[in-house]
Amino acid sequence: MNIIKDVDMLSFIGKQQSQSILPASDFFDEAMDRIEQGVSVYGDPMPWSKTCDKFRWRESEVTIWGGYNGSGKSLVMGQQCLHFAAHGKKTVIASMEMPGAATIARMLRQATGREKPTRQEAMEVMQYTKDKIWIYDQVGSVNPDVILGMTHWASKKIGANHVMIDSLVKCGVADHDGQKVFVDALAWSAKEHKIHIHLVHHVRKPADDQHMPGKSDIKGAGEITDLADNVLIIGRNLVKEAQLREKENFPLRDVKYNAADPDCYIRVVKQRHGEWEGHFNFWFDKTSQQWIPEHAMGPMPYPPLDAVTPTNEVPF
Repeated sequence: MNIIKDVDMLSFIGKQQSQSILPASDFFDEAMDRIEQGVSVYGDPMPWSKTCDKFRWRESEVTIWGGYNGSGKSLVMGQQCLHFAAHGKKTVIASMEMPGAATIARMLRQATGREKPTRQEAMEVMQYTKDKIWIYDQVGSVNPDVILGMTHWASKKIGANHVMIDSLVKCGVADHDGQKVFVDALAWSAKEHKIHIHLVHHVRKPADDQHMPGKSDIKGAGEITDLADNVLIIGRNLVKEAQLREKENFPLRDVKYNAADPDCYIRVVKQRHGEWEGHFNFWFDKTSQQWIPEHAMGPMPYPPLDAVTPTNEVPF
């Protein structure tokens, strides 16, 4: 580490940094918003009411969405993006692992609650979400500096509130040092532009079906979770899935199987600026591709009821 001792150079650097030195009073209004609203309900909610007083998406933060391949990370992010749009928030989806048309097709199923929505139904969803959902149309690996430029443009030109990056392995940073630098740069971008950046990353394959991954199972550099504000683990109930397969393949065998057991879950394993960490259970509605909060409830309506009559709560 080189310590600069030249007075003129220090004065030059100090003048550059002076814009970042602000009186405490400049933060008063935002600080009071957090106190009066409560830390747990400051920010944008998830689509399900049971999560609303426990976890929120706050501006100037980075969230890691962790999970093994096929765990449902991208699926849930699409459902969350629709919820943002219903409440007037703008999101840019950078899904370098999936063509834009495939992303939107799945979201149309989620919004309409139908496996094959009509063109008219789909057009109504697109009209409702107009200028709220944007697709970064790139498939394959993208240079990390380009990704940072995209977050800058999304904030300044679109006015995005959220940027979803799917996934870290497509951002051209294979080594641990590169991952650390990139996530640190995303944290800077989130704070600089007052947006929330969502970053998908993979966890190590579970040793067995009963293992629930945690922070230590996130692949790559440990600084990935250290630098992030929030870490979510998205997973499926592999034990239930194995029991169901066995029951279907061997109908005469006495297989212990409970259809009411949850199909999937979200674990909040880190929430730096919140006051809760824990586990949410969900059930998967295959027709709509939605994660729903209660067993056998059926697809959730879109737009949600509170988007029509605004309140602090969501209907489910």
